[in-house]
Amino acid sequence: MLWLSGAALVFGYLVGSLPTAYLAARRAARRATDIRQFGDGNAGAGNVGHVYGRRWGVAVGVVDIAKGVAPVFALNVLVGLVSTDPAERGSPLPNLSGPGMLAGASAMAGHIWPVWLRFRGGRGAATALGVTTAVLTGPVLLMGLPALVILWTTRSTTITLAFIYIASIIIAKAIFDMSWLPVWYCVGIFVTVGVVHFWTLKYRTNPSTESATVG
Repeated sequence: MLWLSGAALVFGYLVGSLPTAYLAARRAARRATDIRQFGDGNAGAGNVGHVYGRRWGVAVGVVDIAKGVAPVFALNVLVGLVSTDPAERGSPLPNLSGPGMLAGASAMAGHIWPVWLRFRGGRGAATALGVTTAVLTGPVLLMGLPALVILWTTRSTTITLAFIYIASIIIAKAIFDMSWLPVWYCVGIFVTVGVVHFWTLKYRTNPSTESATVG
């Protein structure tokens, strides 16, 4: 249904474009400020945590993950309710529907290029994790505890996210025997995050030395 695909794109983008890091930084600083002017210049959870403290970083990360989960989950439920396909109607929560795929991709686009911040947002890593969680729920939850151990020992969100992306994709096929569609979809999500991460480091890193905690 064309209207459902259009709704998926719009809803996903609007949810993903919520400028969580930007709003949290303004709240943490208690004044008009732009997180993109501090640290590495990224409007994401990692930079907020580096500049304003771990508590703020975790809060932003949780919301950014939810921004990826919610659109995919909502559109999958909607497809199950309104679809004329008997197979889809029989499963109120299809693992991955066409509109769900569009909503997840659109949420990532909204986070990376939010209209509210003149299309300069975050790198999409946390939102991508949310999308992956909605699609590969079992594998991601299984890797949750090892990921927390890695985060605790390395203090690196980049290493932790890379681990949980790659491990979940492998486990989805090797252990859960999921179909190739959700697996390759999540591979595409992971590759997109990597490309955006490289691009922002190369072209958008803030040269400012204001990387110390402020506020």
